[in-house]
Amino acid sequence: MKFRALSLITIILLSACVEQVSLLPAGSQLLRNSDFSQSLDNVSPWVPISSPGFELGISDEIFRSGSRSVFIENTDIFNENTGTWTQVYNGSIPGPGQRVRLRAYLKGENIRLFTPNSNVFISLRFSPVKDNSGSLAGRFISSQQRVRIEGTFDWTPIELVVNNVPEDVESVAVFLVMGSRVTGKVYFDDVTLSVE
Repeated sequence: MKFRALSLITIILLSACVEQVSLLPAGSQLLRNSDFSQSLDNVSPWVPISSPGFELGISDEIFRSGSRSVFIENTDIFNENTGTWTQVYNGSIPGPGQRVRLRAYLKGENIRLFTPNSNVFISLRFSPVKDNSGSLAGRFISSQQRVRIEGTFDWTPIELVVNNVPEDVESVAVFLVMGSRVTGKVYFDDVTLSVE
């Protein structure tokens, strides 16, 4: 009888020590202010990362939904920098093996690409991620979806699917980017990061 009781207590203690991985429900939306219209004063938590030669701003005149969008503009064909809007999500992270879908809509005005690597893209960065020795220092996994769309075009969807969220993730950063050697003006709206 004592052996059974001791075994039961041991099992209970061991199960209490095992870390539970809770999965987020399918359809969970991880980003805030996805249509940039939550506040009349700003587009927080979206943050512009300005680079020389790029203009990053908010448009109250051109938008897909809500009442505004964000834009990135460059006029210098030799500009090797990038223009970026970003948002970092630090809430409940999808569990390992869950799939996430980043979707954004973009609209272009006179977009021109000047090298084979020039493009507009969206990106996800999962941080931190353990390396082979178990270290988390400076470690991340990044995924990108690039489009080579030129000219003037209406709202067009772009998607990035990550089929297996990595382990040990504490934050996910979303980037909306006009790459180097791209000119024109690109608008972004309706940016969502959904768990599937």
